[in-house]
Amino acid sequence: MAKRRFRADDVFRLRTASDPDLSPDGRRVAFAVTDADEEADRLCSSIWVAPVDGSAPARRFTEGPADTSPRFSPDGRWLAYISVTDERPEHAHVRLAPLDGGMPARLGDLPGPVTQLAWSPDSCQIVVVCRVGAVERGESASPRQRNAPVVPRGLAAKLDGVGWQEGRRHLFLVDVAGGSAKQITRGEYDHDDPAFSPDGASIAFASDRHPRRDDRQFRGDIWVTPAGGGRPQRLTIGKGIGEFPSFSPDGRLIAFAGTDSDEWNADTYVFAVPADGSAPPERLAPDLDRPTVLFAGLPAPVSWIGNRELLMLVSDRGSVKLHRVRVGERRSREVLGGDILIDGVAARPGRRAVAYTASWPDRPSEVYATTVSGAEPTALTGLNTDFLSEVELGRVNRSTVVRPDGIEVEYFTILPAGGAHGLPVHVDIHGGPHAAWPSGRWLAFHQAIAAAGYVVVLPNPRGSTSYGQEFTRACTGDWGGADCQDILACCDDLIQRGIADGGRMFVSGGSYGGFMTGWLVGHTDRFRAATAVAAVIDQTSMALTTEIPEFATFNLGGTPWARRAEYELRSPLSYLPAVKTPVLIVHWEGDIRVPIGQGEELYTGLRLLGKKTEFVRYPGGFHITRTPSQAVDWTNRMLAWNEQHDTRPKRRTRGD
Repeated sequence: MAKRRFRADDVFRLRTASDPDLSPDGRRVAFAVTDADEEADRLCSSIWVAPVDGSAPARRFTEGPADTSPRFSPDGRWLAYISVTDERPEHAHVRLAPLDGGMPARLGDLPGPVTQLAWSPDSCQIVVVCRVGAVERGESASPRQRNAPVVPRGLAAKLDGVGWQEGRRHLFLVDVAGGSAKQITRGEYDHDDPAFSPDGASIAFASDRHPRRDDRQFRGDIWVTPAGGGRPQRLTIGKGIGEFPSFSPDGRLIAFAGTDSDEWNADTYVFAVPADGSAPPERLAPDLDRPTVLFAGLPAPVSWIGNRELLMLVSDRGSVKLHRVRVGERRSREVLGGDILIDGVAARPGRRAVAYTASWPDRPSEVYATTVSGAEPTALTGLNTDFLSEVELGRVNRSTVVRPDGIEVEYFTILPAGGAHGLPVHVDIHGGPHAAWPSGRWLAFHQAIAAAGYVVVLPNPRGSTSYGQEFTRACTGDWGGADCQDILACCDDLIQRGIADGGRMFVSGGSYGGFMTGWLVGHTDRFRAATAVAAVIDQTSMALTTEIPEFATFNLGGTPWARRAEYELRSPLSYLPAVKTPVLIVHWEGDIRVPIGQGEELYTGLRLLGKKTEFVRYPGGFHITRTPSQAVDWTNRMLAWNEQHDTRPKRRTRGD
């Protein structure tokens, strides 16, 4: 039977695996599986377990609807995970499931929602991150509580994906046998990423205790404290960020991911520091000019396999690969490479098995097993096998173009089935700008565009990560300059090769990609239609309303008052009178990173100028979160917008 083409509503059928954890004996892997509940219009997650040797199918271990972060106890008796059983995030708690049979049970009675957990070496305690001191504002709150004011404690008082950050995140020790809890950190600080030392005497964690901590975000140090509580010791240098500390098997070193610079365009790497603080952190594989992966929502990108040897995720030319590195050596060795996006890895010291989750824009997410030496991977799940037996995905290709200044710019394309020449072009520009295409989480969006008959162009202009620190820094202070020309050069390359029709070009992008979409239509009329998603339009109002004002002032070289001309120069708003391209504006009302006022400014400006535009406002959401139905609606609206303004309109493909 012939396969049909991808549809936007296929997002309801795709499943994603994440956050793997290997059992102490190396024989099983636990992981979270996320799929869409169409009736409830939400993403649901549950815990699954699979044998690492592939001898039996993966099985569902919990029912959900919101179970995440599975962690095996060191003695192999328990699986702990974070659960929200009543669909209220403020009630997230730890559940403990016996691996020899029996029902999971709630562990402890903590004063707030749990966000992270880690086992003690003796399996008798669990350290958790718990938010305390926040005002109850949910359905069970009193009218007085729901109407209580929010009093920001500084510029970092709100966080996209969370909202207003009331209270503080503290570490608690929870007794497995009785459920009693003891708070071990205090003060007006937040604490994350706890990890026990092998002897159970110490706990490492990440925290920003800088005097200006409430006016900055994504900064912090690695600390270590006695497990029973006490004065913590800082191990890092007070610059940049440290996350995901992890003790070496002998307890002498702590590895972590982060930066050693306060610059917002600094690539992230893996470091090791003596656990006793006797020396400063040492960057691992310093001759490898490639970053590790450090994005919100992803698990730790590093895992010890020996006293001085680790596995780490490395972002390289759009791929995320697995490398093996020794402390003190200048370079790492690739274990798994090629066209792959690994977003979670799990290993255990002394065990050869390695479990990981991975995808690619034409290969949906699955769980795999390999070894520390890089044996041929074994697929442990078939979460999307039935779907792929029915639906054909467009193939992905890499291409490069050399710019006049000698810089090589890479871009990816997704071609529709059967299409190879003279195709309409849809360029989608990534956010960041310090990110990179491709991305497994955008598979449904990009495949739906390709299935509608477009060649999808995914450029990585200067400023993108995974091409070295110099390339990452190359757009700072020059938004809309060489990065803009890089994107157009990728399109021109496809046109010259006969793949693309230069008269039928369309563009979209979100966040920085939305900025670039607005910038492009204000500087060229080459695109027939554009879709600006959560777009940065006015640099001044963006800097004064976003949750990350330091990001804006860093990229613009100062505050709006000190750099008024630069803010105006780098704002797409300044060029709206020149716009000839019809612009579809998409924004979420709950966006905190790029507040919806940016979309409102773009819409109002275009309407005042008599330009062709349409504004789609979605309730709720954040900058990068949305319901499945909103994702489907947005995709279909964009495709209809393209078709409406195509020089050769056609019926969109919806089936085979």
